[in-house]
Amino acid sequence: MTAKTDNSIPMPEDAIVVTNYHDLYRYLCKFAEGSLDLVLLLGKPGIGKTEAVKHALGIDDSRHSKTLYVEGHAQPFGLYQGLWRYRDSPVVLDDLDRLYANPDCVRILKPLCNTRRAKQISWLSNAVTAVPELPTEFMTTSNVMLIANEWRSLNSNVRALEDRAIILWFNPSIEEIHRKTAEWFDEPEIYHFIGSYLPHIPQLSMRYYEKAKRLRTAGFQDWKKSLLQMMLSDRTCTIVFIVDFLRWLDQIE
Repeated sequence: MTAKTDNSIPMPEDAIVVTNYHDLYRYLCKFAEGSLDLVLLLGKPGIGKTEAVKHALGIDDSRHSKTLYVEGHAQPFGLYQGLWRYRDSPVVLDDLDRLYANPDCVRILKPLCNTRRAKQISWLSNAVTAVPELPTEFMTTSNVMLIANEWRSLNSNVRALEDRAIILWFNPSIEEIHRKTAEWFDEPEIYHFIGSYLPHIPQLSMRYYEKAKRLRTAGFQDWKKSLLQMMLSDRTCTIVFIVDFLRWLDQIE
């Protein structure tokens, strides 16, 4: 069963609500050390879920990571090969919605997300013979983290996963997202401009900061106006433009 959050996004009723990055990191570190076997991390897009997971598990863009990180566009046979190469290591599956939309991925995910210590994964087709040393089945003790923007109990496979997993609903406040962004964003003017409008922003995304930076770097003098149109509702944005126009009139009189 699902419940509604204060912004009307459904979440499982037994989810643990996490509202700050410090507490989220505590859970992620426990997963990294192997204390949590199956974790489902839910939360709105643009709040740094994936970046927090990668930081906690030491995942970077090199090939030397000890964790298998898989995005939702991965093909089932590629996923099987990755699970073989990273057997007994942590596995992170990002964009769960797209993975569960593929029946062949579901056949792999069902045994992988079992909470038994040792799990048997298999691929019974001739494709295995084309890859040296790749078996048709193997055992792994990998613990698994699943990342998704929202949760929909669409079928029995998904509901079974919901029953097994420790579910974290990451729901930081706008102020908490803004505070966290200061740790890595290096454009003070943009940062403080967004901060001055926090009470009016319905849903803050870390992507707004980077988009504003790209607009300003490209030479757009009206980047602030464009940014406000992205962040604010139409009505709020109109009011802001009117107020700014009246202030401009006061300055030239």
